[in-house]
Amino acid sequence: MFKFVPNILTIIRFLLIPFIVINIFLGQFILAFVFFTISALTDIADGFIARKFNFITNFDFNVIMPNYYEDKVKLVPNPLEQLFMSDEEKVNKISESIIEKITSKDPENIKKIFSEDLINNVNNLNDGINKLINIADEGIADVKVIMNGSQTHFESGNHRKIYKFSLNITTTNNKVYYIRFNYDYENPFNTKTLGVNRMLIMDENNIIILLIENEI
Repeated sequence: MFKFVPNILTIIRFLLIPFIVINIFLGQFILAFVFFTISALTDIADGFIARKFNFITNFDFNVIMPNYYEDKVKLVPNPLEQLFMSDEEKVNKISESIIEKITSKDPENIKKIFSEDLINNVNNLNDGINKLINIADEGIADVKVIMNGSQTHFESGNHRKIYKFSLNITTTNNKVYYIRFNYDYENPFNTKTLGVNRMLIMDENNIIILLIENEI
């Protein structure tokens, strides 16, 4: 029975997540910190027991939530940690994933940038994907990530957070593209709208090349 203690501690850590999230949303930061501290202590105890008694914890967060993030951006292995990441850290992680998918030049891989809602509700998505592939074909020499702000609101009872940022891309032939994204982060457990819900591609003269926007 004792050998299952690390797994039990991991489950307790998982069960504490809603309490941390709810208290953050309610502005009860002290309570959120208390729950986070308890969670951190279970993590320390889990590791100590596993090392001390040579137990191997095979608990996988994705076993409980098999659709967690699917092919989207998993900022960190444990959603508990990402609740305490800064907006800049999250946007940098998201941007790295977007650039990685663009440079793959694989249409299906690039499609994973976008939210399920956008994929199902816009007609010019393939045009956008093809344009991103064309940019990748020119060779990406430099990328600058520009944070344009964020927006937090409640919609139909759900907490939503949208990160607004730009990728300023310079190609090997010295062309410059400004690509602006609205990335709907929603919350660490909702994948329906997770992803890009708006993409605007402009040239170096700020002339619009293409706009893809989910209006639903």
